[in-house]
Amino acid sequence: MEPEQARRPPKRRRWWGFVAFLAILAVTTTLVVFAGRSSSRLSGVTAVDLAHPYAHTPADTWRTGLDGITSPAAVDIGSFKADAVAAAYAKVRQVITAARLDPAVLYRHDPQPFLALFAMDARPALSADLTQKPSKGGVASHLTKIADGHRLLGQGPRSSGTLTARATDWPNQLVIDAQFAIAYAFDTAHPEQLRGPGDLVSFLRVDESFLIRRDTGMSYGNGLWPFHTESALSSAGCAAAEDGFLAPGYTNDGDPGPGDQDAPGYYDPNHPVPTAHRCRT
Repeated sequence: MEPEQARRPPKRRRWWGFVAFLAILAVTTTLVVFAGRSSSRLSGVTAVDLAHPYAHTPADTWRTGLDGITSPAAVDIGSFKADAVAAAYAKVRQVITAARLDPAVLYRHDPQPFLALFAMDARPALSADLTQKPSKGGVASHLTKIADGHRLLGQGPRSSGTLTARATDWPNQLVIDAQFAIAYAFDTAHPEQLRGPGDLVSFLRVDESFLIRRDTGMSYGNGLWPFHTESALSSAGCAAAEDGFLAPGYTNDGDPGPGDQDAPGYYDPNHPVPTAHRCRT
């Protein structure tokens, strides 16, 4: 798509078009599936209590919803004043909510609430990315979609993480980095059959970045762009994960294979996203 025409020298128009093109190329998404039946850290601790599903897991002290994902006080960054940075934080929180907590996405697998938050020019490529078929050994995904036939418990997901704003080398552009983990507690009719909370609670670990573009000279590309996504699952259903869905660890048959389920990056956003893969040996 060519940039909107504006009264600027041709070189200036080409430069902004190139920046928009770079933004599209920079959207890299990697999901590393680490979907063991249950982590050694989470299994065999105690009987599962559906009234307190996060007990004996890293999420036991996390806050509900996105309340565990914090950001520093907004300050001026580059050409963005503090109030604009605060608005950028709020926008990214909206995106994470739509992608990871919205029932329309979780259960109906409808991407529209998520797509609507991005710049109009970013949506076609992002929409195409969302429709890509899963690849063997993992699936790239911006969304959390609960596998059909499964429901989360009423206590809701919990989170831990941070949002951080930083300047770019380009004028009128701001990057928001999000590093977080979300725990999802699944319902079950037979809690007495579970080996521990790792059979019930799945963890999604995500590092992602978003680009805010604003240019008073032209409308092309203004708004929010996806910039980078890297994520990993633990204590989740392997078959569902490789089809692009989230299911509890109790759906796995036996031990899915070797792997280090206790790697802190699966639960602690201060560590890099792990790269181990447990579902296939």
